[in-house]
Amino acid sequence: MKNDNTDSLIEMMFRTFRLLKGEMSFTKKLTHLSILQIQALVFVKFQKRVSMSDIADNFHIELPSATSLLKKLSEQKLVEREEDRKDRRIVLVKLTEKGRALLEEALKERRKKLEKVLSYLSEKERRELMSILKTLQNKLEKK
Repeated sequence: MKNDNTDSLIEMMFRTFRLLKGEMSFTKKLTHLSILQIQALVFVKFQKRVSMSDIADNFHIELPSATSLLKKLSEQKLVEREEDRKDRRIVLVKLTEKGRALLEEALKERRKKLEKVLSYLSEKERRELMSILKTLQNKLEKK
């Protein structure tokens, strides 16, 4: 599916992603967390039961990487681990109050920054962007 615009489109996408990443940097209070750590906190928050395997599967990483990721969050007292009552081999993860508060602050900050970026678009452009992103997301999730 290569045409005259493909190279330009690819370069524009990468440049836009780099610029967005720069816009999304967190305040000093939150800079000790990586984007993946924040995403892990979000994932834990919205799941009923989260195991290390769930985290590894969700982020497409190996189990030792998921364990390392959660160990760092646990050391900061943002999550706590506990054994599953039915199967002691399974380690479950949940947010601590400190983790919940920090995550809420990070999500508010992220939303505020994204609202600023989206304010550069007209309502029509936002709808078009939503449609394009939805199409890409659906195609990528079906792979």
